[in-house]
Amino acid sequence: MSDLNLFGEVGTVPVRKIGQRNPTQPKGYVAAPGTGPVGETCKSCAHYTRRHYHDYTHLKCGLMKAAWTNGPGSDIRAKSPACKKWEAA
Repeated sequence: MSDLNLFGEVGTVPVRKIGQRNPTQPKGYVAAPGTGPVGETCKSCAHYTRRHYHDYTHLKCGLMKAAWTNGPGSDIRAKSPACKKWEAA
């Protein structure tokens, strides 16, 4: 069998071990990080929230409360640059 893809190009397939999954990317931001005041981060915002669920602590944006899950899919990163919805704590 040929290693050509649908477009006739030689393609490579990423190899993952059995049982591995891609790490979950934080998608809990109300706006794109970096669109807010320079030098501010999510952690310095009034909407920054720490949510405890069982033995885990998840960092969340309070403006996205309707979309929160009990896992990392709706998390944010504290060190991310502030978004345009940033407010002083």
